[in-house]
Amino acid sequence: MAAVPVAGPAVIDARVVETITRHLESLRGTVEGGELYGLISRVLRKHRRLGNITGECLSELHGQLEAYANDPVTLPGMRIRARLLQQHISPYLPDFDDPSPSPAYASERLPEPPGGFEDAPIIEEVTLGLPAATPPAAEAPNEAPLEGVIERPSEQSEQSTAERTEKYQALLRSEKDAWQAIYGTVKDYHKLKQAWMKSLDELARQRDALEDKLLKTSEHLSVLEAERDKLRTDLEKTRTEAAKRPRLLPTPRASRANGRTGALPRREAFVREVETEIKRIKRSGSSLALGLIAIEGLERVAEEHGAEASEAVLRCYAVEILSNFRAYDRVALYDRDLYAVMFPDTRKDGAQRALEKAHKRATETHVAHEGRSFPLPPFVGVLVLYAAGEDVAAFVARADDALARARESGQTGIVPA
Repeated sequence: MAAVPVAGPAVIDARVVETITRHLESLRGTVEGGELYGLISRVLRKHRRLGNITGECLSELHGQLEAYANDPVTLPGMRIRARLLQQHISPYLPDFDDPSPSPAYASERLPEPPGGFEDAPIIEEVTLGLPAATPPAAEAPNEAPLEGVIERPSEQSEQSTAERTEKYQALLRSEKDAWQAIYGTVKDYHKLKQAWMKSLDELARQRDALEDKLLKTSEHLSVLEAERDKLRTDLEKTRTEAAKRPRLLPTPRASRANGRTGALPRREAFVREVETEIKRIKRSGSSLALGLIAIEGLERVAEEHGAEASEAVLRCYAVEILSNFRAYDRVALYDRDLYAVMFPDTRKDGAQRALEKAHKRATETHVAHEGRSFPLPPFVGVLVLYAAGEDVAAFVARADDALARARESGQTGIVPA
């Protein structure tokens, strides 16, 4: 194998220079190979300034490549490229031990040459820095050996050539295996990419299907909202018409028990119930409210529509108005046109609301009598609360006095006691 003599203590084979040049050409201008390209360029530029490429340059380059390949953050493909270049230059290293990686690279990557990789014409410098190989001299014709001169044996040269050839073949096989590994990695990457693209297509189809369903659902919801608004409008209209329409209550065909009162207890029985309730609340400490209701204008109804019309008014109050109180509230016919309501275990505000509801219902009610309809006469009402220590007579008398004052005032509705 022909060797190219260079200035310096070592002789470099031209083949290793071609290998380094080929690697630099393949790394030039690539994003992933920029760092490795800069590393090789810096080493070559350094020794180019000192002279030509020597064995010391190859030793330093070998150490830098070793540190680069051992760096965990280096890309796997670039590690393989560094190892390949190491194997190419290993046979041409000097006999002394390989120097360890320079501290500058071990601790921190050297800065890139200014102006980018393209601005540093490393390949041209390497190529031009080597002296041109001297063409082999023409073989001299075989001359007969001189007598008495012993020829120098060439066994060592032949053995060195065989070893170099064997190492070169091993390098070729190693490079082939490395490229096959890279190709396998790229092939696996393409398979993964195809699977990923297929998954993306499937996700896109599912997204389109969901968008269609969402659009249909939105349209259906819009229809339902329109129907809901229409139903709400119809309901409000019906309620408004019902509120404006008078309530007609037909007169019962057959008189109920106790005639006009609708079978309500009278005053005496009611007072006894109040007395019993007072005894109970003295033990329990509960509250007790008593309300009195007086129908106004009952005589005028009798004058205008007859006596039976007034009886119809009393039945209407007993059946339609006073029957809407709670089941445990006690209602009684207190006098001819008076009613009494006892609210056990009820505070004043609760009893007040109950009487106001009854008054509102009475003002909205009409009575039908003998083919004619007239509004139900309103009432005036009072409400008193039981005071501790008060007997039943005083309690009832206080309610009677409050009702008398309310009727004298000429007011209707619930008058504060």
